[in-house]
Amino acid sequence: MKRYNKSSIALALLLSLPIANIYAALPLTAEESNNLIPFKEVSVTGSYLQAQNAADDISKAADEVGAKYYHITGIEQPSTGTSTDRAIVYADVYKSNAPIAVSKEEVTHNGVVLYPRSKALYYLPFAVVKFKGDYNNTSEILDAASKIASEKDAYAFYVYSIIADDVKNREQDVDVALYKKEAPVRDFIISKAIASQDAYEITSEAFKIMKPYKTIVFHGTFNNTSEVSAAAQKYAIANDAHFYYVKEISNNRAETAQTVYVNLYR
Repeated sequence: MKRYNKSSIALALLLSLPIANIYAALPLTAEESNNLIPFKEVSVTGSYLQAQNAADDISKAADEVGAKYYHITGIEQPSTGTSTDRAIVYADVYKSNAPIAVSKEEVTHNGVVLYPRSKALYYLPFAVVKFKGDYNNTSEILDAASKIASEKDAYAFYVYSIIADDVKNREQDVDVALYKKEAPVRDFIISKAIASQDAYEITSEAFKIMKPYKTIVFHGTFNNTSEVSAAAQKYAIANDAHFYYVKEISNNRAETAQTVYVNLYR
């Protein structure tokens, strides 16, 4: 009779257990992903009858790009292939410190309101002032910018850009936008509630004259144009865009992923 030691029995028991997901990236529900900003999209191709069948492969793909979480957004059949169950599954992936799309409380510097990005992009400044200096950190730059804003009798300010002009001497070029209390809304964006909006959709008229710095593509299953715009906005924020325009949406059949093309602007 063949004898088994304790180690071989333990191994046999382990191998008989259901195989768990060995990848680290964790799934998010639609509600959980709603308030997070993805840093990119991943896709996998395989024999998937439905999108959730690809969870392990998506988790692996998320691991490979350094993501902590993922949310599956859609499934579609490839344009070529012989297998009827062959499919492409798409997912948004997120870092462990993914930016949260929630409104931010206003703070002041030297008696002047520091606008969060959402308001700075929504309202039209009455002036953009450029200045140069040797600063050790962002706090020093905000202090200098707020003093300029106070001198110009501004209600609020926002530092648009900080560029190292002379690395050796640590000099930086800074652009600060200044706002009146009743500042007008920029006339080329689609007016929406400003809470939590860190990038704005531009009008079709503005699309004809504004030049994008990048065009991105992503996929998902959407019920209406509002859902498409919300997804496009998150990708615009992830790409550090100020404004975006949904240029094209593919007409895929029901229940399959749509391809969305978005222009990004600063």
